[in-house]
Amino acid sequence: MATWWVTVDGRVLPKPIGGHPALELCNTRSGWGEPFDDRQEYLRDYAYLATLGHSTGVISRERAERLIRKAARDRDAAAEVLDRTRTLRADLYAVLTGRAGRAPFERVAAAAATARGRQRLDRDGDRIAWSLPAQADLRDPLEALLITASDLLTSPQRDEVRTCPGVGCGWLFLSTGKRRWCQMAVCGNRAKQASYASRHRD
Repeated sequence: MATWWVTVDGRVLPKPIGGHPALELCNTRSGWGEPFDDRQEYLRDYAYLATLGHSTGVISRERAERLIRKAARDRDAAAEVLDRTRTLRADLYAVLTGRAGRAPFERVAAAAATARGRQRLDRDGDRIAWSLPAQADLRDPLEALLITASDLLTSPQRDEVRTCPGVGCGWLFLSTGKRRWCQMAVCGNRAKQASYASRHRD
């Protein structure tokens, strides 16, 4: 059955249709451009953010589990990170869709620079890669996602970002072809059914 969601570790998250971690972050809210409704929010608490981090591959499952335990011990700090994530998510959505003024862009740019400043160059055998410090920090999922967002914003893939025109949707995805909908089986079919009903009313 076609749906908008999947269950990961017992938590409902958006179906991964974006093709990039930064877009999956933006898609943790639906109904962009409409008055906000709690039912449009997938990041219900910090645990959902940590789960999104490991489901998109920006942090490990083990780190996500450590962070969820840490958040349970420091609920105020976890709530602060979650609030910041939701704010920056809106700013990032505006930047990716070309709707951002100077202030949203500068907030995303500053947050991404801070995240990159925490990275360290690690070596594992012949493999060398940037990573966050070994000590888990509640900021890790957000900052790892911001790092991928900065990569997307500075790459040619930015021109491939599309917005689903479905009613109550607005999700983002990468497309180099004729793809119009986040999911043809969901938003596309709803639009086809509405068009069919409208024609037959006339």
